[in-house]
Amino acid sequence: MNVGTNASGNDGESHGNRPPLHLPVLLQSVLAILELRCGLVVVDGTVGAGGHAVAISKAIGPDGVVVGLDRDREILAAAQAALADAKDAGAGASFSLHHSPHAEMCEVLLGAGQPQCDRVLLDLGVSSLQLDRPERGFSFMADGPLDMRMDASAPLTAAQWLARVPEQELADTLFQLGEERFSRRIARRIVEERRHTKIQRTSQLSKLVISAMPGAARHGRIHAATRTFQAVRMAVNDEMGELERGMAAAAKSLKPGGRLAVISFHSIEDRLVKHWMKANLDVVTKKPIIATPAEARQNPRARSAKLRCAAKPAVAA
Repeated sequence: MNVGTNASGNDGESHGNRPPLHLPVLLQSVLAILELRCGLVVVDGTVGAGGHAVAISKAIGPDGVVVGLDRDREILAAAQAALADAKDAGAGASFSLHHSPHAEMCEVLLGAGQPQCDRVLLDLGVSSLQLDRPERGFSFMADGPLDMRMDASAPLTAAQWLARVPEQELADTLFQLGEERFSRRIARRIVEERRHTKIQRTSQLSKLVISAMPGAARHGRIHAATRTFQAVRMAVNDEMGELERGMAAAAKSLKPGGRLAVISFHSIEDRLVKHWMKANLDVVTKKPIIATPAEARQNPRARSAKLRCAAKPAVAA
């Protein structure tokens, strides 16, 4: 669903109060690896609050086009305002934003009057604007409903998934998507608890995970519930399936020679991106690009980010 297009306005016009943009990770590396120039059509398949999209918009200029997609309708308002500011200042591209998963990229492009595009960016994971809102249920740092849906209109919440998933499937999910070595113990503890209590809050799940772990494992370098929350979120949103479908849609949408860049945040995603690109496109980055020490200090989210890029094979002469 299209949620808005750029509107004309006065130069420097204020669009009112809005949440601050989170710092886009690996921004300069993304701009460089995509080899942006004036007039390109670029798809930001995970546009979020618009951090990368605004910089891309300025790089491709008034003759360029940005098509932004996101499963989270709420966050698109921030991207709309930021891209409109760039456009109104005379430095940004035309744009349209769409409440849609990146797997539907081909259909969205056609609807936007662009049969193909020149570049695609996918920035995976959860936005800081989502993590900072307890009512979305992504984080164990503050109590909130156990939701975790990227798309709030999706039918299945994390609480509902945890209430019905079989124990073995839960354990496998925690191990495969969270790389949680205590997956069986945690799954057993959750299933025992749900027999007599509904697990509906982030604080409940966090405490259950910690209680299932050996004492020494409860105080590691990262919070003990991190891997479980990651795995549950990825399962509820089918993030690995969505990633594979999104990359396939990107390959179909790109013109020959066009580039796809993907930023992932953990080894499970990075392995899929690496092998998929090698099998389907011409790899540009033999090794992933990572943050400099300076960026990692400035933006902690960038510490685990890995950027890979590949190009659609050019048409043979």
